[in-house]
Amino acid sequence: MVITAEMAHEHAHHDVLFVALSLGLALVGSFAALVSAIRIPRASGGSRRLWVAASAVSLGGGAIWAMHFMGMLGYHVADRKIAYDLPLTAFSLLLAIGVSAVGMKIVGNDPGSRPRLVFSGALAGLGVGAMHYTGMAAMRVGSTVRYDPLLVGASIAIAVVAATAAFWILFRVRTGAHVVVASVVMAAAVCGMHYTGMAATTVPVTENVSPVSGADPIALTFFVCVLAFSVLALIIFAAFGGLADSGGAFAPSARPDADQRPDTPKAGSVFTSANTNSHRAARRSSPIL
Repeated sequence: MVITAEMAHEHAHHDVLFVALSLGLALVGSFAALVSAIRIPRASGGSRRLWVAASAVSLGGGAIWAMHFMGMLGYHVADRKIAYDLPLTAFSLLLAIGVSAVGMKIVGNDPGSRPRLVFSGALAGLGVGAMHYTGMAAMRVGSTVRYDPLLVGASIAIAVVAATAAFWILFRVRTGAHVVVASVVMAAAVCGMHYTGMAATTVPVTENVSPVSGADPIALTFFVCVLAFSVLALIIFAAFGGLADSGGAFAPSARPDADQRPDTPKAGSVFTSANTNSHRAARRSSPIL
């Protein structure tokens, strides 16, 4: 029997519900990353590091990895059981968060530096690509998985552009309307990378299917969805001042003279802009850690 590329693709498909969930995670994760990044210049010391971590978790763990994994959970191959290698899956999560944090640190120390932005975007984009294909390697389908080199290259290029755009947006968006628009742009970019990577994937039709073992997709769907949305909701709530007002761990550190300075933004206001050009300049030049 001759297997054509068209036949190989026809017996695999994405579940529309999972695609919608992955898009939702990308959007909510991008929003959480942005509102967390807005808090970074107003915090110091340990509080600043917590906001950096919150933004990295939101971007790498939510907008990128959770979206990617939810999309993978919705990938079905006819007459095949699919399972996932948990250690490799966990490694792909750590990879996504790690490259996001490193990229944010590099560009955040000097947000106005174009070389830093380009380098951090390239580094994070390559890391996100590695995360995607590590996650794909964790997928057990009982046979080999093939990739279209051209589409793989396109997915990596999209990842680099998406990461660069994300870092540029993270340290420049300051108003509510801009955050919403930027969240949509970031979500579209990371989803574009993922589904281009999935388009590069082919599970050939074969009668020689090996038994698979690993984590069940149904159980993982519930766990990932609930955990991801819960963590992102907590981060967004904190960024809007809910935890800050109640003295939570994410509360930004108050400046000693904050109450005496009329141009200092209130701690509970996420989208408040600086009132003077000097204050804007100070925030842009402030190192991220």
